[in-house]
Amino acid sequence: MMRLLNNKKNVKTVSIIVGILFVISVGALAYTQMAGHGGSNAVSNIGVIDMQRIVESNPNLVQDAQQEYAAYNEELQKEFNEKSANLDEEGKAKLSNELRQKMQEKQQTIQENLKKRVDEASKTVADGKGLSVVLSRESVLFGGTDITDQVSKKLAETK
Repeated sequence: MMRLLNNKKNVKTVSIIVGILFVISVGALAYTQMAGHGGSNAVSNIGVIDMQRIVESNPNLVQDAQQEYAAYNEELQKEFNEKSANLDEEGKAKLSNELRQKMQEKQQTIQENLKKRVDEASKTVADGKGLSVVLSRESVLFGGTDITDQVSKKLAETK
């Protein structure tokens, strides 16, 4: 085998054969994938949701999150007022930074909970429709099955 590869002509021939085999195997793989999904006549199994429409059609989602955030903010404001009464400026600054960090963590938790609710509703709708993937409308140029209205209804049902 090594003797074959020492000759430049043989190296060229082996390279061409390997290239042809690669192209054939990629083509065969692509063909089997398309045939398995019915080719271009396949029904889309990709769902699409428009987050803006979901928020607009479910104002309670945002209002509940804002109320939770405002209540926590008020709680931390009271904590700051109570604890800062006996602190110097440096202590107040340190306490303020700690409470600001808590607010950021709370905001992140609220956002994660909202995302989780939307994800769960999307998954329920997608499973019911036999969709394997759900993407945001902003990520899709065209195509896909729009499930925004069904996800909005599911969110409204689950408070």
